[in-house]
Amino acid sequence: MNEDLSDLQYSSFRRYNYSEMFETVRYNGKELSDEQRKEVVSKMNETIATYAEGLPMLQKSLKENEFKQNEYSTVYRTVISVMQFVLITMIDSMVASKYFIMADGDYDRRFMRGKLMVILNEGFKRLYGFDEKTHKKSEWDRLLPLMKHFPEVINRDYQELTYRLEKHAKSSSWWREERNLETHMDAEKLYLSRQEELIESKVMMDSLKLFGTLQAVNCFLTNMHGCLYNYLLSKYRRGELKD
Repeated sequence: MNEDLSDLQYSSFRRYNYSEMFETVRYNGKELSDEQRKEVVSKMNETIATYAEGLPMLQKSLKENEFKQNEYSTVYRTVISVMQFVLITMIDSMVASKYFIMADGDYDRRFMRGKLMVILNEGFKRLYGFDEKTHKKSEWDRLLPLMKHFPEVINRDYQELTYRLEKHAKSSSWWREERNLETHMDAEKLYLSRQEELIESKVMMDSLKLFGTLQAVNCFLTNMHGCLYNYLLSKYRRGELKD
């Protein structure tokens, strides 16, 4: 065990171009061919499987630190908890997008579009919120009290992402009306909503608005996690931690 731990290396901090992840992809009028659709679904399956591999590890980390009351464990649990939310929402949005593409019946496709809109609205609402009330309940706001424990570079990235998330929150309604109709089940209004023109590529472009946002936050959280890992590794090498 000592030999294994002595070989551990510090986690490197990665610089990300967050602005690219927040760029809005515009519908260009093109539609996917059958072959392209198969390629997209195949790529989605690979991505879903890769992301899903991390969920058991996150859950295990939460359970292992569930009853630890020291300051480090409190910070660690919060970071892992937010990572869990981000990862699940990324996977869910991709799964809904995949089944939208795969649906071969008109009603099926309109149904899946509606459910995808629910994920887009609820996902961003929980991630950042749309106003002061929802923001105070958001996953992003949970990270703010932790910033005092992290280096300046993490704080700068938090500020940059807060700026971009705020702009995103104000950029549109985030399909609020569709979300309300899909969840409140007012049959006549729901029917009319689902009769709106269905453009496959546009729906997929819309879904990328949330996915790209979550991807940016996931990159930021990965750097936060790296800082926590490096902190523990430094304590171990100074002899302040046991194996």
